[in-house]
Amino acid sequence: MSICSSSDRFIHFAGNTICVSSTCPQVCRAIETHFAHCLGKTGSLLATYKITAIDGSGVSVSVNSSDLLLNVSLAQALQFLMQDSLIRLNGASVTHLIFHAAALGYRERGVILCGKSGSGKSTLAAWFTAAGMQYLTDEVISLPLDGEEISGFCRSVILKQGSAFVWRNLAAGNNILHLDDGSAWVPPTLLNPAAVCASITPRILLFPQYTAGAPLRVQRLTPAEALFQLMQCLVNARNFTDGGMSAAARLARQVAVYSLTYSDIESAAQWITRTVSNP
Repeated sequence: MSICSSSDRFIHFAGNTICVSSTCPQVCRAIETHFAHCLGKTGSLLATYKITAIDGSGVSVSVNSSDLLLNVSLAQALQFLMQDSLIRLNGASVTHLIFHAAALGYRERGVILCGKSGSGKSTLAAWFTAAGMQYLTDEVISLPLDGEEISGFCRSVILKQGSAFVWRNLAAGNNILHLDDGSAWVPPTLLNPAAVCASITPRILLFPQYTAGAPLRVQRLTPAEALFQLMQCLVNARNFTDGGMSAAARLARQVAVYSLTYSDIESAAQWITRTVSNP
């Protein structure tokens, strides 16, 4: 593995770190913008990504000195970095359970929106952040094996083209990264300057599912039902002797858990706000 220099950027999550090495000002600016609240070094260094500008507008990407991408756009390189680094960080953690989930804070009460891609968790996370809630992540949370507070991979919110209504009125200059597929990376502080929250104790756990045309449907889940669904969203179960079951069961018992089907985000947001506001 190559050794990082003092000018390189470190990105950390759940007890591990990756390094991004680049002398390209555009790359450095993008890392400092979209990973601003993940920067730092903790635990083991898993990989070193080197992003090098090529004559013209392209860049190349190597990982641990092995070339992987040649002459791609900056946006393509950043997409690869986001996906590959998260796979490494999520899969390596032996101190934290990693769940596919967004997380927010409201009056010191944590809200988890648990679900895989397409469930609508990023759109809901952006909506609530813009409405004044604190932001932990739109993608993955970490839960210590022996703790109750959750943390999030606090990257920019990644919103698909259909969620542009959340950010399109922002006067954001160059801080929003637009990708070829119509999606956008939106720094959480553009939605709410006081958004970022490092960790919080969860009180509400939701399994949202966006379904076009569906009425709002809410169902309270038992701890057993919640545990079953949580385990479907656990990324690194193989790293624990019990598959992460005991820590996940503890989480399922400490929160109120609901499944939520919706098509209208305003109706869903009103219900979630009322529920999390209750003592």
